[in-house]
Amino acid sequence: MAAQIFEIKLYREGREVRGSEPFLTGLDLDAAEVTAPMLNGHLLGAVLRSGGRRDQVHMYHLEAKQVDRYGKGAGQVLFRWVLPAPEDA
Repeated sequence: MAAQIFEIKLYREGREVRGSEPFLTGLDLDAAEVTAPMLNGHLLGAVLRSGGRRDQVHMYHLEAKQVDRYGKGAGQVLFRWVLPAPEDA
């Protein structure tokens, strides 16, 4: 599968983070070795930009939707991306 464009939004504990803007990114869902690190970086970056701390990243998640022809997220959430809490937490 070729890369597709997705709209990504940031959520914390189930609620969309206020003031965080959705962003568009290209992802190839068949290339996990490339996509997983990219999504980890997107999640961490979004958390830090929203005022969160690196050690809080497990409290956040990303939600991805396909985009319509106008570049807006459309339809249902296709997937959520989360990182686990550290084992010592």
